[in-house]
Amino acid sequence: NTDCDSVHANERVGALDPPALTHQPVLPFKNADAAYILSFSTIMLNTDLHNPNMKEERRMTLEQFIRNNRGINDGADLPVEFLTSLYQEIKNDEIKMKADLDDIIMQKGMENVDSDVQFDGFLSKASDVAAPFFTAANSAREITMAGIHERDMFLSISSAAVQAMAGVFVESWDDALVIKALDGLYNASQICLYFKLYDQFNEILSLLLGYAHDYVTSVTALLLSESLNDSDFSTEDFPPISKYFLAKLKSGQFKNPVVHFGPEDVVGSAAHRGLMSLDCALMLCKSNLSAINESWQDLLDVIFALREVEV
Repeated sequence: NTDCDSVHANERVGALDPPALTHQPVLPFKNADAAYILSFSTIMLNTDLHNPNMKEERRMTLEQFIRNNRGINDGADLPVEFLTSLYQEIKNDEIKMKADLDDIIMQKGMENVDSDVQFDGFLSKASDVAAPFFTAANSAREITMAGIHERDMFLSISSAAVQAMAGVFVESWDDALVIKALDGLYNASQICLYFKLYDQFNEILSLLLGYAHDYVTSVTALLLSESLNDSDFSTEDFPPISKYFLAKLKSGQFKNPVVHFGPEDVVGSAAHRGLMSLDCALMLCKSNLSAINESWQDLLDVIFALREVEV
């Protein structure tokens, strides 16, 4: 949880008050943005130094950490001694989240976890749930545009989030879940465009075009084998295209929030996920041609595949 990590990072940064100040601790920050950026940088440092999958020679050095945080203090640099102390603190003492029941079960397996531990774990989880928090109506009307902090935060999670959503989209046979995963990929692409993260946008687009290309080539092979009577499987065995997708095509939009669909309306979405991916990818291409760079090859592959079946 990034918010929890940020809290731990803030606590670790806050513990580094200059030792000479005994009464009123003063941190070397000129504004709140500097503390926020350094807390975020500390999370990245913690991950970099303690990731078991990273080679030692690729871990962040003290010099790199200091260089990465230049100019964050309202245009000025933070004291080198302060950053050095923080680096050594994180290197010697990893920021760790409190282990919960899920961690124990993943390590030992459910059958090896004592029932008392399971029950205590559930009680602990219940006590850790935060109280409901609501934003006042007048505050909610004040729309704040996302800035550099939100951009950096999105960058830190985008790769893992996109891979997770892509995995669900490809592997799941739950029709509603497949639609939600595709919505997530689409939303991630829109965030990339907002922040002008065109490399990340093209990564998502390439994923969608890849799924679309696989779908078109599979349908082509199926139609060919069906015409040659060379397969026991035919297009008649395919479930129909979902009402959800057909309604969306009619609306001409990727999303239609006005229309509400029931479970029966999304049946067939998983079987035709490639078709939905094709539609999503082509709509993104049509609306954002200037943002396409690395995914041009994938787009052309899809266009040529469509041409072969005379779409």
